[in-house]
Formats: sequence, structure tokens, C-alpha cells
Amino acid sequence: MHVLLTGGAGTIGSQIARQLAPDHEVTVLDRDSDGLSALPAGVETHQIDLTDERAVRQLLDGVAVDALVSAVGWYELAAIEDCPPDSLRAHLEANLLAVHTPIHAVLPTLRERQGRVVVVGSMAGSVPLPYHGAYSTAKAGLAGYLDSLRREVDPCGVSVSLVEPGPVRTGFNERAAAALERIDDSAYADQYREFDSYTPEATDTEAVVDTVLDALDADSPRARYRVSARARWLPRLAAVLPTPIFDRLIRSGLPGGLLHRLIDR
Repeated sequence: MHVLLTGGAGTIGSQIARQLAPDHEVTVLDRDSDGLSALPAGVETHQIDLTDERAVRQLLDGVAVDALVSAVGWYELAAIEDCPPDSLRAHLEANLLAVHTPIHAVLPTLRERQGRVVVVGSMAGSVPLPYHGAYSTAKAGLAGYLDSLRREVDPCGVSVSLVEPGPVRTGFNERAAAALERIDDSAYADQYREFDSYTPEATDTEAVVDTVLDALDADSPRARYRVSARARWLPRLAAVLPTPIFDRLIRSGLPGGLLHRLIDR
């Protein structure tokens, strides 16, 4: 099986590449040259901007792939009020456009080969989080995008799966907190300070990687895989709890809140 792996230089993506490399042909696309250079020698790598349609199409022209796995993602912490349009655009490009561009380029091949698409998203797409508004928006859009894609290509024999993990300690959350601009006159300055040493965890990277591999190998892959108890239960609670109570529950999971102190120690 030839797997095209986008975002394969990151913590989760690189582990997926290492697991696939012994038994499959793996091509990895990412903009992180250092991360690409650390991958096994048998993995084909290309440094590229995944939002650059022309470059992606030129690179993938004539390349036959059986599966596309996307492990791209990026975000910065900020209240929506402190998120200018340029920042929202950057989140949409990094988390949605960077997924769509390579998928769009290889869909004809995937239809011909009855392949599959597996995308790592986030629980924040199903349960939007305070101070993660731009990221939650992008991941919610990603979920809608993949639902539409699945309903279009399933009759052609192409499967589409979304993997939604809870927080994973990959350095992703820590970098988002470190990059947070603590604006002294922001209405949310006190809340921002709570994010110092922000390292939430609901699951480990191995569980996410194993889920991706399961989606690739399953005879009948599921449309959505929620990884961690938090990722499975919070959407269910949202459907049954009154909105004000559920909102308080979500806020209690933020740094300084009761739920955060109980489950993210």
C-alpha cells in the first residue's frame, strides 16, 4: 500500500510514518525540514507548503496512492476578541486548507484505486473550547468537510475517517501557550495567565497512532474515531445537559478550574 502522509514531521505524524515504513511505501509531506530529516531512511520525504495548490499538484502529478493520512495541525491560544482576522485565517489555512489541498490533488487516484482517507482532527471540533476559538472553528469546519467528502465518495468505494483525540502531550499545547500574547489591557489577561505551563492530557500519542492504523487496516473503517474517554463522553453530555450547565462544565476544565485540577494533574 502506498500511503501519502501529510504533516508527517510532527510528533504524531512521525510515529505514524515509523509504524508504516516497514510494510508500506510511505511518502511524507511537511514544511518542517528538521522533522523530515529525522524520519527513517526508507520514507520518501518532501518539504512543501501544504496550502500551496500549485506546488502540491506539481509534486503529486502522476503519483498513485492508496491512502492519504493527514496529521497536520497548529493553533495559538487567544480569546476570540483577541483574535484578529489574520489569525483566524492562519488557523483555517493550517488546519483545513492544508488538509484539503493534497486531498483535492489525489482524489481522482483514490477513486480509481478505491482508497481511503484518514484525518487526525481534534475533540475541539466537536466540543469548542474557550480561548481555542479559532482552532475549534477550523476543526469543526474540518469535521463538516470530511462528512461532505465521505457522502460524496463512499459510493465510489473510498472510505473517509476522522480521528478526534482529546489533548495529547506532543508539545503542541505547550507551544500554543508559550506563544500566547498576554495583552495587559485585554479583558482576558487574568485567564491567559492561568495557561502558564499548559500541558493537558487526555490520551497518549500511541493511542492516536494505533487508531489511525486501525482506520487504515479495517475492512469497514468507521466515519469517526474518538480517542480518550473525554473525547467520547463530552459530545454525549453536550446532547443531554442544559447548555448553561454544559458550558460551566467545559469552563471548569480550563486551567484553574475544578475539572482541570482533577483530571490534568
